[in-house]
Amino acid sequence: MDAEQIICVDGPVGASDDGAVKLVRVYETRDPVRGILVRGLLEAEGLDVLAKGEGAGPYRMGPVILFVPEDTSERARELVAAADEGSLALTEDDELAVASLEALAMETPGTD
Repeated sequence: MDAEQIICVDGPVGASDDGAVKLVRVYETRDPVRGILVRGLLEAEGLDVLAKGEGAGPYRMGPVILFVPEDTSERARELVAAADEGSLALTEDDELAVASLEALAMETPGTD
């Protein structure tokens, strides 16, 4: 993956005077499921993401290439690296918190 590849498209986010947004490729995978997960991670952090190659329908085919505006590319790369390292995984404390919430929901009357 060439991290320095930059393309221009029209759009409102990070637009220059001429209305163009510089997008930087931050992630590429042949696994469409992994691509969707990484896209969701970036979007959950509030980053705008353009996905190219993401197939539609039940038989998704790769590769998936993710682009972000140039001004958010450093944060996007940090998140992708953290995900690849596994440092974004749930800890035991996080899992306990989820289990506690599930137990609380089962004890609350009127919920199913």
